[in-house]
Amino acid sequence: MSPAIKPNYHQTPLDEVRERTRVDEEGHVYVRSASEGGEEAYVGQFSAGDAEAALQYFTRKFDDLYNRALLLRARVATQADSAGALRSSQATLSKELENGTWVGDVIGLRGILHEIERGIDGIAAAEKKQNEEALAAKAAVREEIVRAAEDLAAVDPDRQHWKSAQERMNELFDQWKTEQRNPPRLPKSQEDPLWKRFREARSTFERHRKAFFVRRDKEAADIKRAKEELIAEAEKLQDSKDFGSTTKAYHRLMDRWKEQGRGPRKTEDAQWARFRAAQDVFFSARDEANAKMEAEYRENLKKKEEILGKLRGLMPFTKPAAVRERYFALIEAWDAAGKVPRADIKRMERAIGEVQDAFREAEGATRSPRESARNDRQSEMIDQLEETISQLEVELAQADSDGDAQRRREAEEALAARRSWLKMLTSS
Repeated sequence: MSPAIKPNYHQTPLDEVRERTRVDEEGHVYVRSASEGGEEAYVGQFSAGDAEAALQYFTRKFDDLYNRALLLRARVATQADSAGALRSSQATLSKELENGTWVGDVIGLRGILHEIERGIDGIAAAEKKQNEEALAAKAAVREEIVRAAEDLAAVDPDRQHWKSAQERMNELFDQWKTEQRNPPRLPKSQEDPLWKRFREARSTFERHRKAFFVRRDKEAADIKRAKEELIAEAEKLQDSKDFGSTTKAYHRLMDRWKEQGRGPRKTEDAQWARFRAAQDVFFSARDEANAKMEAEYRENLKKKEEILGKLRGLMPFTKPAAVRERYFALIEAWDAAGKVPRADIKRMERAIGEVQDAFREAEGATRSPRESARNDRQSEMIDQLEETISQLEVELAQADSDGDAQRRREAEEALAARRSWLKMLTSS
């Protein structure tokens, strides 16, 4: 304790006591009032000694009370305890003083107790202000918790990240309970409205969460059911040999699959594996068929390369009549050789066209003007037919590549007709 506030030790001088006290033969002690003409008051009896010993005994009792008051004043000066505890101690000393008759400076002691009371009032005022500030801070924390909960509850359920949001709402509830347990406690008039808002926010949040997952579960069930139907369709098509139309059908199934959206991961992965397996069966068979067809086309290319070499061996066509029969036999063999890989179509058409143009030009040079005119018209028709045949061959190759059986049939029929007409014109 600081020397500035260390309590002094009080000891009442016996000379002052003797002037206002009287002790009778039986040890009874009386004290006169400090005011002039005051009456005596009975203090008590001390039978264990003489009159001097009796005065010393009752003086020590008063000094003990006085020194306790001095110690309390020092505690008030240092704010060593709460205002409530200090006030309780002050009330005890005041009651003890007023309920007894004392040998000593009672007026001075009353003054000290009044001083102590004023000091306690100051501590109480400071405590009240501090408590009000603490309550305001406490209320602000609660308000912050409530607003955070209300913000969570106000988020669009379809945009809410429910896992992290649920964790955050649980944290807010734990914070609320912690704040509720720790002092200072908010008055009921402040706490109840805040709790009502917090409870309503949690209820709204929970209602939205349950509705979201109910809706999501229903959507997941709908997606699962729709994809089961798509899987059934895919499995039904997996053994189809109509590669063109079935390829398109699988493309449409894939578009419909994507339109359904994703279901729960575990279900989605299992369904996708089944859907993909059905497609793999079909596309593996289609790729195998295409590979066989491509091999056939490469063999056809070899034949046409050989025929083209023989045709070029007849050039230049200085005597077209002499090689005419051989020429048209090779052209017929060329047509019969079949289709070539798509990448080689234009190259081969250009090569055979150059040979045919050279033959027609050579034939035209050896005919009469009338025959030439007729042959010019015939040549024009032949050119048109050959161009149409080239286009049809490209369409047929595309249909083969796509696996479109209907387009392939149509192209083959048209191509057969044009080739028949061309043969008639070129053999006449």
